[in-house]
Amino acid sequence: MKLRRVGPAFLVPALLVGLTACGTLPPGVASKVNGTEITRDQVAEVSEAQCALREELAGTQTVPATSASRISQESLGLLLDIELTRQFGEDQGIESDPAVVRSLLTQVEPLFEPLGEADREVMTEVFQDWAEGRGVLAVAGGEETGQPVAAAQSEQLINAGLQVREQWLEDADVETDPRYAPDKDGFPGGGDGSVSKPTSDFAKGATAEEVDPAWLSGLPAGQKCGG
Repeated sequence: MKLRRVGPAFLVPALLVGLTACGTLPPGVASKVNGTEITRDQVAEVSEAQCALREELAGTQTVPATSASRISQESLGLLLDIELTRQFGEDQGIESDPAVVRSLLTQVEPLFEPLGEADREVMTEVFQDWAEGRGVLAVAGGEETGQPVAAAQSEQLINAGLQVREQWLEDADVETDPRYAPDKDGFPGGGDGSVSKPTSDFAKGATAEEVDPAWLSGLPAGQKCGG
């Protein structure tokens, strides 16, 4: 299947900068990343799997409900993060560190075991790509700081790598469909989700940075995830 920091699947990826919001995209395309398309079908597939994961985790820990639209934005953000890091690594000639990849997958893959086969395959594949990207960032961070790459200190190196990637992103060409509420930099979830600004309280609830529980309770069951 070919971020702020991503942890387990339902967390929002971040630290995407230098993106260009809106534009004319082909039908069915959620974002275009330097010419590479991320389709709405891909986003929907990841969104469904992430929602299923939230529902599984809700049985053992506190996982507040959220809107399906927010999950969709988070899923697109994850796919954007993966694709941008993949392109960054290719452009800079950086290969992912296998030890960092194994360490990260060891942390997240057990979360996917209760899922049905289809959702488990989606989450395993997308987080394999995500972990490969984090391995690239760790190597970039090691080169930047002069520190050896080790899984035990990967968090610090990944953060350093994100700073290197931030500079590279200044020349990135990314277009995002307005329905994913891109902010001024193109990252989904920070804008208003439409070409016009939301005017009603209900519309504003859909695009607020923090989901209002009262607004969420008014959504039909099919438009909510978890809880």
